[in-house]
Amino acid sequence: MSIKPISKILIANRGEIALRIMRTCRKIGIATVGVYSDADRDAPHTRYADESVYLGPSPSNQSYLNIQKIIEAAHRTGADAIHPGYGFLSEKAEFARTCREAGIVFIGPSPESIEKMGLKNTARKLMQQAGVPVLPGYDGEDQSDETLRDNIFKIGFPVLIKAAAGGGGKGMRVVRSESEIDAAIESARREADKAFGDGTLLLEKFIESARHVEVQILGDQAGNLVHLFERDCSIQRRHQKIIEESPSPAVNQDLRSQIGEAALSAGRAIGYFNAGTVEFILTPEGAFYFIEVNTRLQVEHPVTEMVTGLDLVSLQIDVAEGRSLPFTQNDLASNGHAIEARLYAEDPANDFLPQTGKIIKWKLPEDIESLRIDTGVEHGSEIGIFYDPMLAKLIAWGPDRATALRKLGYALRSTVIEGVLTNKDFLVSLLGHDSFRNGTAHTGFISDHFDELRAPAGSSLLNFSVIAATAFLFHHWHQSDELQAGLPLVYRNNPYRDPSVKFLVEQNEIQVTWKNTGADFYSYSIAQSEYSVELLDFCGDQLRMAIDGIQYRFEVTRSDDHFFVHSFSGSIEILKLSRHPLRHNTAEEGTANSPMPGQVLKIMVQVGQKVSAGDPLILLEAMKMEHTMRAHADGIIENILVKQGEVVGPGQVLVQIAAL
Repeated sequence: MSIKPISKILIANRGEIALRIMRTCRKIGIATVGVYSDADRDAPHTRYADESVYLGPSPSNQSYLNIQKIIEAAHRTGADAIHPGYGFLSEKAEFARTCREAGIVFIGPSPESIEKMGLKNTARKLMQQAGVPVLPGYDGEDQSDETLRDNIFKIGFPVLIKAAAGGGGKGMRVVRSESEIDAAIESARREADKAFGDGTLLLEKFIESARHVEVQILGDQAGNLVHLFERDCSIQRRHQKIIEESPSPAVNQDLRSQIGEAALSAGRAIGYFNAGTVEFILTPEGAFYFIEVNTRLQVEHPVTEMVTGLDLVSLQIDVAEGRSLPFTQNDLASNGHAIEARLYAEDPANDFLPQTGKIIKWKLPEDIESLRIDTGVEHGSEIGIFYDPMLAKLIAWGPDRATALRKLGYALRSTVIEGVLTNKDFLVSLLGHDSFRNGTAHTGFISDHFDELRAPAGSSLLNFSVIAATAFLFHHWHQSDELQAGLPLVYRNNPYRDPSVKFLVEQNEIQVTWKNTGADFYSYSIAQSEYSVELLDFCGDQLRMAIDGIQYRFEVTRSDDHFFVHSFSGSIEILKLSRHPLRHNTAEEGTANSPMPGQVLKIMVQVGQKVSAGDPLILLEAMKMEHTMRAHADGIIENILVKQGEVVGPGQVLVQIAAL
């Protein structure tokens, strides 16, 4: 096959994956074209590209999912190839075919391979024919509720309902009893249709305590195909991965050989070339079953790169140019251990609800050996409702799993992100859990251990953070006034009462009082606890103090009355309460407010209807996910203040409920 060098690549994506592809292109001397929506006009990937083309409004169906606009952008800039990244159009056969018809190289598999794996029901049948083990299930064309119900009973509980056209946990529901069937089918079909434009569902037996193990494959257009070993992606919430590692703690050499050969059989069955991933379920007994083939680069590809020393994006480009793979299976080896954590803007305590807001502080660790960070945000980035809330991926390598885990945990503790709630401390807790550290965690790990993983901040962390916020607050008050600056830090014209301030921390009201006991020495009182504090150093937002004889470093960021306090032990958001709090209208207690910006998908109640605490009221969509707003108390629906399809803002009142 002749080699046709690529000179300019348009990256049909955004955020960290767009930047990651651009960096490889820059290293090998290929020009890049970025694309952007209104929300990404000044985003890092937009600025990093050699050229960037505006696509349209922020909603992805008007920008990043518009095939014709992307093809036009490639023609306008002279790009001779397009890399789709992952998500968006990366697994759309129509997109790959349109690129081919437009004379543009698609950096990925053929549209025919994408089509064969694009529908999970078709993929199951092909894998069975290829001798790849599949789970008991139903993948028929009859999609009536009755047929799906009948097959759920035939398969036997628990059953997994999946979107035939999708991935990433969208349109996926676990059914454990007959009472759950109808609602699960309805919501899975609606979410699948919304996410993929296809509400077709399939059913599979759900394996309890299973692991999710996947194999990276790579092929060239001459028919050579290799696997680059396995990744373990068992740690998930909402069927979406947050921790990935290679090699899998559950896979020995014999199983590695078997599952690798099964992945190659899957690839050969569909004539696969370029990079892809074959995903399997691994039972506690060691049996494995095919799930799907992801016909694209995966989010977690860095762990494979770190144990193999390969650049998968560079190899993708080589294959797209018509080059043969520079190695055979026997040339490949996995070295050491790599583990990746996905950092999301989300609230683990509230069912991992995605969060929006502005990043007002962003500091990543820089001096940890063999640590890689892939991100698409920076200080000042706005996290909105239109795209996935992933902020960054931190990937650590070590000669063994214990070393890699230690590095990743340290890196997360050293990461400072303020202004938007994240899962950072949850990840730290997860990495330190005994069941995870000993390698026995499975796909149900988070739900089984959620209370332990999301335990509220300990009293020491909470109280120390409050002390830091108090010291920061009064230091800046003192420095901001000429008269006060000439007085001792805690000078009062009423010497009979110690100064105090009230904060709200994790829904708890905390009052702190203190008094000066000497030069830079203070005594702090919080609830029943007393602390001896020495202020050692204060520089901007950096604060160093000794509390009961142990020195600690804090970084404090203030936004109005909100204080974000970071220390190596964790991050705490603190709200300073007014000395004279506003009176709240009692009617506010009977309202349902939107916790985030989103779009109203469905109104589930009507005026005059009686509801009980926990009853569903409004179905919202935000950041590609559905969220159900529920009643907080018993009552009667008094007023519905939104309409289906309406876009709502955070804190907006959706429903008013009158007390019974």
